[in-house]
Amino acid sequence: MTVQLRGRAEAITIQWIPKYTLLERVGHWLHTASFVPLAITGMVLYFPFLQPLAQGAAGEFFRLVHRAAAVIFGVLPVIYFIFQPRRFIMNIREFLPSKEDIGWLRGAPAYYLFGRHEAMPPQGRFNAGEKLNGLVMIIAWVIFGITGLLMWFGKGIASPELFRWAVLLHDLAMIASVCMFLVHLYLAVAHPLMWAALVSMRFGVTSAEYAAEHHAKWYYGPKRAMEIYEARKREAARSGH
Repeated sequence: MTVQLRGRAEAITIQWIPKYTLLERVGHWLHTASFVPLAITGMVLYFPFLQPLAQGAAGEFFRLVHRAAAVIFGVLPVIYFIFQPRRFIMNIREFLPSKEDIGWLRGAPAYYLFGRHEAMPPQGRFNAGEKLNGLVMIIAWVIFGITGLLMWFGKGIASPELFRWAVLLHDLAMIASVCMFLVHLYLAVAHPLMWAALVSMRFGVTSAEYAAEHHAKWYYGPKRAMEIYEARKREAARSGH
């Protein structure tokens, strides 16, 4: 694809490579659309200073919205697994930590604050930060499902102690997932290094140049990516950087 940038006489060519399927993109946006009202109504029901909003007809409305959004939030991954099981399993595997992730997380402050990504260990289709976000959301999804069903249908059936534990775990999962969502939202929408993430989730593709720089294990393959990374480290050591 050839693009003419404003203010530049020469055109540049961008090679796009597929990253997400249509179902993955639709599922991502629907999950976001269900998570936001879940978080808002959950905070209304959770924070003491918002308790007046949770009383009477308004409270019933917030509970109804919370439960409707919870059904959508819970069902979407199941639909994804039914229609694209191989992609679903592949993504779960790619969220698993690798030995390069520790080095990437160690260098993340310089990466995000100063754009120093050249010395970062090579990453797969998801970098360590994206993996962390994905794992938190997966764990939260499981906790929300188990504790939410217990809180919804188990009141008066489950023991008071079990119910209290369910509420506690539900609240902790909410806090962790909301914090991770806010970080994810900022990086995807506002951070200059992460522009390709939003493009990928809108159109399903990313540029080959971006993939080579930021997701080398996915673009080149693990062996070639590590060769390039080790060569860069040797070059940096020789130059004294």
